[in-house]
Amino acid sequence: MKSAEGLKCLALFLFTTIFLYGVGETYDVSWLQFQFTGRYDDVGFSFHFTSLIPVLIGIFIVGLYESKLKRFI
Repeated sequence: MKSAEGLKCLALFLFTTIFLYGVGETYDVSWLQFQFTGRYDDVGFSFHFTSLIPVLIGIFIVGLYESKLKRFI
Protein backbone atom coordinates (compact mmCIF):
# COMPACT_ATOMS: atom_id res chain seq x y z
CA MET A 1 0.00 0.00 0.00
CA LYS A 2 2.93 2.33 0.63
CA SER A 3 4.10 2.02 -2.97
CA ALA A 4 0.65 3.07 -4.20
CA GLU A 5 0.86 6.24 -2.09
CA GLY A 6 4.32 6.97 -3.45
CA LEU A 7 3.10 6.50 -7.01
CA LYS A 8 0.19 8.86 -6.37
CA CYS A 9 2.57 11.53 -5.09
CA LEU A 10 4.94 11.04 -8.02
CA ALA A 11 2.06 11.19 -10.50
CA LEU A 12 0.68 14.33 -8.85
CA PHE A 13 4.10 15.99 -8.94
CA LEU A 14 4.70 15.09 -12.60
CA PHE A 15 1.20 16.14 -13.69
CA THR A 16 1.42 19.48 -11.89
CA THR A 17 4.91 20.27 -13.18
CA ILE A 18 4.20 19.26 -16.78
CA PHE A 19 0.87 21.09 -16.74
CA LEU A 20 2.49 24.32 -15.55
CA TYR A 21 5.31 24.06 -18.11
CA GLY A 22 2.64 23.47 -20.78
CA VAL A 23 0.71 26.55 -19.69
CA GLY A 24 3.93 28.55 -19.84
CA GLU A 25 4.70 27.40 -23.37
CA THR A 26 1.13 27.78 -24.62
CA TYR A 27 0.47 31.25 -23.27
CA ASP A 28 4.07 32.51 -23.46
CA VAL A 29 4.51 33.04 -19.71
CA SER A 30 8.28 33.35 -19.32
CA TRP A 31 8.46 32.36 -15.65
CA LEU A 32 6.61 29.11 -16.41
CA GLN A 33 8.67 28.15 -19.48
CA PHE A 34 11.54 25.68 -19.38
CA GLN A 35 14.63 27.21 -20.98
CA PHE A 36 17.85 25.23 -21.33
CA THR A 37 21.02 26.64 -22.85
CA GLY A 38 24.22 24.69 -23.32
CA ARG A 39 27.49 26.02 -24.71
CA TYR A 40 30.79 24.40 -25.56
CA ASP A 41 33.80 26.55 -26.35
CA ASP A 42 37.54 26.79 -25.60
CA VAL A 43 36.92 27.40 -21.92
CA GLY A 44 34.76 24.29 -21.55
CA PHE A 45 31.19 23.23 -21.38
CA SER A 46 28.62 25.28 -19.54
CA PHE A 47 24.88 25.05 -19.29
CA HIS A 48 22.07 26.68 -17.40
CA PHE A 49 18.36 26.29 -17.17
CA THR A 50 15.76 28.62 -15.83
CA SER A 51 12.29 28.62 -14.35
CA LEU A 52 12.20 26.05 -11.62
CA ILE A 53 9.00 27.65 -10.35
CA PRO A 54 6.76 24.85 -11.75
CA VAL A 55 8.96 22.28 -9.99
CA LEU A 56 8.67 24.16 -6.70
CA ILE A 57 4.90 24.50 -7.14
CA GLY A 58 4.73 20.75 -7.85
CA ILE A 59 6.59 19.99 -4.61
CA PHE A 60 4.26 22.37 -2.75
CA ILE A 61 1.16 20.68 -4.19
CA VAL A 62 2.45 17.23 -3.16
CA GLY A 63 3.14 18.55 0.34
CA LEU A 64 -0.33 20.05 0.48
CA TYR A 65 -1.82 16.74 -0.66
CA GLU A 66 0.14 14.79 1.96
CA SER A 67 -0.73 17.09 4.82
CA LYS A 68 -4.28 18.28 4.13
CA LEU A 69 -6.09 16.55 1.28
CA LYS A 70 -5.04 12.94 1.79
CA ARG A 71 -7.63 12.29 4.50
CA PHE A 72 -10.49 13.44 2.26
CA ILE A 73 -9.62 11.19 -0.68
